This record gives sequence, C-alpha cells and structure tokens, in this order.
Amino acid sequence: MNSYVELVRRRLEDRAANLLGNLEDLPEAQLRFTMRIFGDCVDEETHREMFAGYSEHLTEGELRTFAGDFVPAYSGYAVAELEEKKRAGERFEPPFLTQEEYQEMPVREKWPRIADRIAQVPPLQLRREIARAAMLFRPYMLSDPGFNEGVLEFSLYFDLLERLRSLPEARLREVALEIAAAIARVVEAGAAEEGERLLRGVRTTAASAAGLPADPERLLGPPMEKYPREVPAEFRLRALKNTLARMTLKDLRLSALVHLDLLTAEETRRIVTPFFSKFPSFHEMPSNGLRELIVAVAEGTDDRGIGYFLERYGSGRMAMSKPVDSIVWKLMPEQERIEALRRDNDRMDASMMSRHLARFLHSEREQLLADAGRQIALLTDARFLSDHGEILKVLGAEGGGERVKRLYDAVTLSCARMAGQRGEARETTYQAIRKAIADASGGFPCDHGAGEA
Repeated sequence: MNSYVELVRRRLEDRAANLLGNLEDLPEAQLRFTMRIFGDCVDEETHREMFAGYSEHLTEGELRTFAGDFVPAYSGYAVAELEEKKRAGERFEPPFLTQEEYQEMPVREKWPRIADRIAQVPPLQLRREIARAAMLFRPYMLSDPGFNEGVLEFSLYFDLLERLRSLPEARLREVALEIAAAIARVVEAGAAEEGERLLRGVRTTAASAAGLPADPERLLGPPMEKYPREVPAEFRLRALKNTLARMTLKDLRLSALVHLDLLTAEETRRIVTPFFSKFPSFHEMPSNGLRELIVAVAEGTDDRGIGYFLERYGSGRMAMSKPVDSIVWKLMPEQERIEALRRDNDRMDASMMSRHLARFLHSEREQLLADAGRQIALLTDARFLSDHGEILKVLGAEGGGERVKRLYDAVTLSCARMAGQRGEARETTYQAIRKAIADASGGFPCDHGAGEA
C-alpha cells in the first residue's frame, strides 16, 4: 500500500501537471485565484521570493506566463514541505501540519488541534486562521472543507491579514485560544439560534483583534476584486497603452473625449493645450497624437474614472483625489464621509460640476447614471453638451461659480444620504436630486433624456 506521503506527493504533482496542461484555458480571475490559493500556503520569505514581480494587475497574458513558472516551483515547495513535516511519521497536529493541510482541514477539526498545541503554530498561520474566523458567517461553514479556500475570493481576508500583522505574537496566541474555545461552543450548539449567536461572538473576537469595530459581514465586498484595490500607477498606464495600441481612430477619439471629461479647465490648459497647438483641430488629430494626448492626461492626473463622482458615495473611491480605504469608508461616521466628499469637491471647478449635474438630468434612473457605457455615450450627445454648457452659464458665470458649487454641495449631501437608502426611498431621493438640479439651473424638465434610455 502506498504511504500517505506518496499519495499526497502524487496528488500535488498531478495537480501541477493538470494546471499547466490547461493553463491556456483558465480565465483571468481563475489565474488570480490559483495564485491566491498557493500563496496562502507558503511562508513569508518564500512568498517574497516566489511572488517577486507579481501583481493582480498584470495583464491576463502576463498572469498566464507567471503561472507557467510559478506552478511547478510551488509544487516543488509543497512536496518538500510535505516530506519534511511527515519525516517522523503521519502526524496531523502542529507542528506537523503542512500549510496545505491547514487550508484543507474543516474549521471544527482544525481549531482543537491549534488550541492543544498553540505554541507550535507559527504566527503567520495564526493570522491566517484568525482572519478566516472573522469570516465565519454561518454555522455550516465550520464543517465545510471548502471554506478555507472560499474566503480567498474576498479582499477582506487580505485586509484582515495585513491588519493582524501588527498584533504582538503573545496577543495572537491569546486571541487564538479565545476563538478555539468559542468555536467549540458553536460546534456544541449546532446550527440553532444559539449557534448563530455564538458565531457572532467568534467574528467579534477576530475582528476586534484586527482593529475592525464592526461585523466583517458588512465589509465583505465583491468576490475576486483585484487586490490591492488601487491600481499601481505603473500598471494602470501600461494597461492603458496596451489598450490604446489596439484601438481604431474612431475609438481613440471617444477615449480622448472620456479623458478630457475628467479634467478641470486649468488641467485642460496645462495638459491639453500643447497638443492642440500641433494640430488644426481635435478631429484632425491623427492616431498617434490621440494616443499621446490620452497618456498625457492619464499621467497628469490621479486615477480617475467617468463614474467615480457617483461611485465615491458607496465605496470611497474619490473623483479627484486618492481613494479612502473601502473598510475605513464603510466604518466612517456620516459626517466624516461628508467632509471627505467636500474635500474632493474642492478639487473640482464649476465646469466639471456642471458636467456632473447635467449627467443627473440625462439619467432618469440611478442605474443609468451608474452605467459607464451610457455616460460615455453622452459625450457625443448634442443635447448633453448644450445642457451642461447652459448650467455653467446660468449658475457658474458669476462669483467664481459659487452658485453651482452651492448646488453641487447640496447634491453631495443628498447623494451621501441616498447611499444608505434602499428601494423606494432611494428612488425618491434620486428624483428629488434631479428636480433640485432642474429647478436651480433654469427649469430643465426632470425627464430630460428619458427618451434616449
């Protein structure tokens, strides 16, 4: 009969061969998830070595190339760890558990072993297990062997890991023992109401250790969002250049309009005017000129997007300034959020505010305002161009644009309130915002643009 080590070694090698054989068929998100799974099973020094040059913001082709080298290297590491841990026999408690065995073992089986040999568990593994404990949202997860990998889909897990890094080792072990005892009580209580209540206590203990004063379930976020969430500048510009290289002249013109829409008047003068001095008009600018213009705009501004002026209310991704960390944003008191939004507003000018306000008028439903394709299409809509010019003329012509700034501040306050609403209340607030803009700017009809949806 084959030994446990032989069976697992064969499984690890077969898995690596299967991954490499199907690498070309793996979608981008699956490539990143594979790196997360394996990265969660290496020690910190090995992680630095194996992941040198890696980022989730690499292109899909670059991710695939990286995986082609990484997968066999990781497989060799996992086999070596297996042989080392089982050298004295098949033992399944710390310190003889491999990092893959920690990842595969159900919570209810793993935590008693951790508690029994707490001094033998490395600090990194304790951080991983405490971070997972903070994401135990339902009692069935304690028995689910897929739970440990499942949490890796969410950036919250990596946020928790990073926050736990500053916790002293002695305190890590204290927290782990508290969690182990609480999990034993949850297992005893089962899936009944008492089990749910006790499990909330497990999350509270783990989250508090990581410095989160709220239930992590509120902070979960979407699965497989890229981490870190903020794209490093070098990757953002490189991805942009790669995309521009494949664009037709028509698409380049539209992309240029999108980038120009993100600028204040002063930024336009500083960044764009030199390009217009080289060409008779925008529409006579050749492909290379448009590419250079777009890259210059991207290099001269922080990361911006056409929908960030709306997205910022729910996520903290600001329109004009550095984003607020999503966890920090969700935990901020409303007044602090408003102050951050107003600081973001201070970097806008009356012209940009007028464009944003016109977008509300041309989006009879909030879903349309959040639709990037729809908002890009407005850039070639003659009525939209006329309307944001009219808003600027009516509200921004005097006093340094103070009237449009006051209206924009009122809209900001209403949108901040709307971000916490749902259903009919949210729709009512949205329509009230549109009406206030229409009334203040000269009586535009509130269903402006409705026929274009």
